[in-house]
Amino acid sequence: MNLEVLEEIGLTKSEIKVYQALLQLGHATAGPIISKAKIASSKIYELLDKLMDKGLATSYIEANTKYFKAVNPERLLDYLKSKEEELKKKEEELQGLMPQLNQLFSEHIEETEVEVFKGYKGAATAFKEMMNELKKGEEFLVIGGGDSPSANQRTKMFFENLHQKRSKKGIILRIIFSEARRKSSKEMAFFPHTKPKYSPYGTPSTINIYNDTTILLTMSPFPAAIRIKDKNITKSYRIYFEKMWNEARR
Repeated sequence: MNLEVLEEIGLTKSEIKVYQALLQLGHATAGPIISKAKIASSKIYELLDKLMDKGLATSYIEANTKYFKAVNPERLLDYLKSKEEELKKKEEELQGLMPQLNQLFSEHIEETEVEVFKGYKGAATAFKEMMNELKKGEEFLVIGGGDSPSANQRTKMFFENLHQKRSKKGIILRIIFSEARRKSSKEMAFFPHTKPKYSPYGTPSTINIYNDTTILLTMSPFPAAIRIKDKNITKSYRIYFEKMWNEARR
């Protein structure tokens, strides 16, 4: 049974395991639930309390023994509705703040900065600055990932050097390859801190996103990078990336 949708509406993986165990067991004490859900015994009561707070489980005492059971699954629809109502309320609160936030934003608007880097040395300069700016644990997002697996040796060395430095520094890469690259990319030895996904769509150039900067990069017929430093432009690319990421496959 695929219960991933429960995670999307606000339950944790552990809560889902306990909830599923309750459905399968009907009613049970903590011990059988721990065994069925395969979770740490130290967490069981905390997880059961959270499920009860969400109205998805209940408990009762019989012969001085406490039992737990799942509430009718129809309650999940009520839970989702309550989450939607909470979200609507937060949206209204945010709308009330927008005039003040926009005022603060407009006071510090900077001009868009666009730079062009040509050749391997130029592209290396753009990415070196990126590496200097990003810190351990921060993210670097890429759409495209080089849709042509037949890159020349110099190009392969360029990316290998980049990702060696990135992974050594602990910078996280989330990258969306085209589906055509699935076989060749799986044959690669992925560097640490790399999270790939695959999309049926390819791109003529790679889109590299970090902080408030976007780098559009092409390696054919020769390397060229356009670096755009602009919060709003990068935000739009980031939204586009997350939409593609959610639709892409592992």
